[in-house]
Amino acid sequence: MATIIYQKGDLLKRQRFRTGNAAKSQKTIAKYEFSFLLGLGMILCYYFIVNIEKTKQMKKNTIKKVGLFTGLLLCSVSGVVLMHQVAKENAPEFNQTKVVIDNKTISIQDFYDNLHFGSEGWIYTTPEGKKLNVDSLCNFHHKEQRKQDALKNLKLKKQIDTIYVSYAQNELKTLNKPNIIFTKAPADTLANMPAMGRCNYDVIVIREFKADNQELQEKMNRYNDCLNGTYVHEEQHFFNAQNGIRTWNSYPLKYAECCFDEISANIRQCLKQRQNYLNHGRDLKYITNRFSFYREALETGKFYPQPGKISEEEAGFIANAVFDSWMKEKYDMYSKQVYSRSKYFLKDAPYPAILEDKDKHNDIMKMIFTIDGVDFWKTLSKREAEIFARITPEMKKNWENLSNEKFQKMGYLEKLEYKKITEGNQTYQNTLNKNVLKAKLISMFNMDK
Repeated sequence: MATIIYQKGDLLKRQRFRTGNAAKSQKTIAKYEFSFLLGLGMILCYYFIVNIEKTKQMKKNTIKKVGLFTGLLLCSVSGVVLMHQVAKENAPEFNQTKVVIDNKTISIQDFYDNLHFGSEGWIYTTPEGKKLNVDSLCNFHHKEQRKQDALKNLKLKKQIDTIYVSYAQNELKTLNKPNIIFTKAPADTLANMPAMGRCNYDVIVIREFKADNQELQEKMNRYNDCLNGTYVHEEQHFFNAQNGIRTWNSYPLKYAECCFDEISANIRQCLKQRQNYLNHGRDLKYITNRFSFYREALETGKFYPQPGKISEEEAGFIANAVFDSWMKEKYDMYSKQVYSRSKYFLKDAPYPAILEDKDKHNDIMKMIFTIDGVDFWKTLSKREAEIFARITPEMKKNWENLSNEKFQKMGYLEKLEYKKITEGNQTYQNTLNKNVLKAKLISMFNMDK
């Protein structure tokens, strides 16, 4: 019984052991199942969370893309509307405004349609394929320089007009007339008496006075070139023209320059008589009454001239004395003539060319007053205010009217040049850039009609 009982007990123990092991196995399996399910759940949760985040990001990206596309669409539509408006606003002006280029009249629309910027600046291409530099077209100095080049290439010619002189017969003498008769030769071309010469562009006309007796000839020689120095006076006018007297500037400056043209010629003439005086043993008869102030300075020993050079003191004296003499004795005589000359020299000048250019004025003055190597402008530059002071209100009013007329007549290229001068080169460049763009818009919307 004991054995049986032991066996039963052992069996029970075994059964219990097996039962316990099975329970433990089930618990372990359950534990692993739980861990697996938990891991799987976590993976699924992570997947869903990740997908949710991706979905949100996709939505955000989609919204961004839709917004960007909508914005671009609106901007594009607005841009097209704006470009159309710009074209519409500028088309009338671009199609109606005319510009003359290479002697042909075109619209500024055609002008800007054929304008491009290259290595040599803004270039306009004509229908014939000719390339024109716009910076040159908008620069009056180029036209002015062509005139100056023509003057510099002139060959000076000389003409002598003979005037026959004799004493009047007793029956021709009156209390109100001189007793000397001047008879023009048939070939004489000078209208006025007793003018001694004239520079007629590239021809110097000199009057030669010939008397019928020696006594009268001695009196007449002071008017002839041999004593008077007429030729160098007129030659200086020619040189002054070549050095810029005829170039463009403001009306007041051009008027002053024409006055100085006469003063310059008188200084040259005075120096010629000085040279004659030295060449003839310091004979004072070679200094005529025209420069009596210089003769008096020599007589009083104010200075002692030397051949080949002029002292600063003597140069200053000659400059001031000639200026004083001309302003006192000649200004009223020449004023109307100088006024007419200054208007004539500027008659073809465009408005931008009559804007005051003081530097240009000073450069020209220095050239015309550098005579025989001496700079007389150093002295006379301090005196020009005296000429401006003699300008009348009537002259100023007339110049103002002439300036206004030129302003109203400005062509398109002249207006561009005026902008360049008054507002600067950058503004001028920006204007061309903007107008090229406007012309393209006008063409794009088919408004270039």
